Parts: sequence; structure tokens; C-alpha cells
Amino acid sequence: MQERILVTKDKIYLGLIEELKLKPLTSLTDRDVIKTAHVSSGTFYKYFRNLTDALRCLENNFLESYTSCLKADLSLWHVEELFNSDKVKCMVESDLNQTFEFWNHHSEDLLILVSQNGEKYFYDKLISQTKSEIKQLLGRYSKIDQNINITSNKLKMDQFSEQVAVSEVTTLIWSYKHLEYLSRNDIRKSVAEILINSPCNLILNNEKVAN
Repeated sequence: MQERILVTKDKIYLGLIEELKLKPLTSLTDRDVIKTAHVSSGTFYKYFRNLTDALRCLENNFLESYTSCLKADLSLWHVEELFNSDKVKCMVESDLNQTFEFWNHHSEDLLILVSQNGEKYFYDKLISQTKSEIKQLLGRYSKIDQNINITSNKLKMDQFSEQVAVSEVTTLIWSYKHLEYLSRNDIRKSVAEILINSPCNLILNNEKVAN
């Protein structure tokens, strides 16, 4: 029974994605999604109040999976090497495997959800979830090295975490929009380069307290 429910919901999600490829959320109706998903009105309203409810459930499913992947990847990072640019680049390229796999598998749907046809909620939540995980990573670092300014300044820590999150997410979105020109390995390198050459430089060059 549970499997059949999941299959039905997936049909509705697919119908919603297909409709968002054609027109913006503000122009869609429940009937559009029902027709494209090939389900009855009764089936649709059994699981969702309306198309916005269906979209939010789909977005939250993706966000939960993304956060789980990112959390698992960052738990493997050697925090003592966090402020060594070469080590960070290596960790981004080699130790974000679950995160990259998530994007590899779901990029087409994710790009639709962050497009102008979707809603800003999903993009904002990708940033905020990433930012939260970066903050936790910095918190782990502060426990082993007290000579780091940023972790003792909540405003700076918030600013840096947001800069890293925005850099990571926007680079992933841009990269997967241009898969005809980039290999999966190129994407890993692009994310690593943008993190090292933008917000990380601020910290690497300015935030380490002299002993």
C-alpha cells in the first residue's frame, strides 16, 4: 500500500515538473497538473490540498535529501585542514561525493525548481540549509583551534557561512545548466575553485589570529 502511494505521488510530482517546464507556477492550475500526471481529481486531492501543496512537498523531499547528503559529506572533512586552501580544494573535489551524486541524479528537476517558473522558496531554502551545515562545520573547527576570529564573532560567522553557501549553490546551478560544456569532474573543480577564490580567501588571508 505504501509503495503504491509513493508511486502515485511521484506521478503527480512528475506532472508538476512537466508543467513547470512549460509555464510559471503563477499560471498553473490544479487541473493542469492532474491532466499531465494522468490521475483523477479524487486521487490528487486525496494527497494534496492544491498544486502549491504538492510543490512544497516535492521541494521539501529534495531539501531533506540534499541536506542529508551534504551533512554526511561534511562529517568526513578534516576540520583541522579547513583553513588550508589546497586541502579545502582537495576536500571539495574528493569528499563531496554524496552531494555531487545528488545533483547528478536530480539536476534536471532541481533546475526547474530554481528557475523563474518555480518559486523563490526552494532556492532560499537550498542556501539556508547549506549555510546551516557550514556553520556546524565551523563550530567543529572552533573546538580544536581557538585562534580563529570568525567563530567567536556571530555576525562574521553568519556572513561567511552565507557567502560560502551562496557560492556553492549558485555554482552548482550554473554548472548543471551548462552540462553540454562541462564534465562531472569539471563541476567538482568549479565548485572547489569558487569556494577557494571567493569567500575562503577572506578568511584565509585575514581571519587567522597571529599566535
